[in-house]
Amino acid sequence: MSTAERTQPHARAHTADDTTPPSRRTKRVSVVVATRNRPEDIRQLLTATAVCDTGLVHEVILVDDASEVPLRVDAVQYPFDVRLIRNPRQLGAAASRNLAAREAAGDVLAFLDDDARPLPDWFHVLDAALTEDRAAITGRVLPFDRGVVARARQYRYEVRYAQHAADSAVTFFAGGNSAVWTQRFLAADGFPDVVTASDNGLVERLSAEGGRVHFAPALRVAHRNSKGAGIAFREAWRAGRLAPRSTPAAALRRFTASARIQPWSDDPAAAGLNLSLQAANSLATALPVG
Repeated sequence: MSTAERTQPHARAHTADDTTPPSRRTKRVSVVVATRNRPEDIRQLLTATAVCDTGLVHEVILVDDASEVPLRVDAVQYPFDVRLIRNPRQLGAAASRNLAAREAAGDVLAFLDDDARPLPDWFHVLDAALTEDRAAITGRVLPFDRGVVARARQYRYEVRYAQHAADSAVTFFAGGNSAVWTQRFLAADGFPDVVTASDNGLVERLSAEGGRVHFAPALRVAHRNSKGAGIAFREAWRAGRLAPRSTPAAALRRFTASARIQPWSDDPAAAGLNLSLQAANSLATALPVG
């Protein structure tokens, strides 16, 4: 069982009555953040959220995923409720976000990573882009770090973004920069509780319930892209092991296709790292399970 506490409530009235068409009601946003061992990041995230809030934020739900030192938050300085849920053992981001969603009072869930900072117009964009006909929206991630691991990851993001027009339906979901109608999320049973790729798994679940995720490129966060090369390789390998099995020929084709699109002229270090990560992922998909 997780334990929950509410710190310094700041009630915000919801004035629209039940006869108001949903598209004209003011959204009530529950911001959901799963975190572990990053108290300073949480303080910066809460400050950034308060700065860009347009009055939509009903609450921020922090899920402390069994931090070594339990998270403490002084919520007096924030103009919204801050709710803190503690996991007695580490459950992972997907399970933590699902837990928060079940506790949320808002009609919209906004997902942010603990090491992300929403840009000043974030809630303006969310309000305009998340319409009743869209189950969810996801946006762009920008780096605030500049090391080779961060640059390599950003290049992979930019390749993905370039393939999609603004407002188009997409098959990816950035769990650290996104919003979804609460009822749609709950009806889809939330994120799959898997080690990796749970974000994109939500897209499949929403689709099964008749909902689509749309790309809102103006929905932007600054993010710490690098967790270190070791973690990058571990994630690439794990994703490959969890993916459907691939023939060696297909894995080689993915590797060579990746090599062709890397920024060899502009950033050879990032290009080399990305190709190495692709090699790890491709090998992992080609090896038999067990």
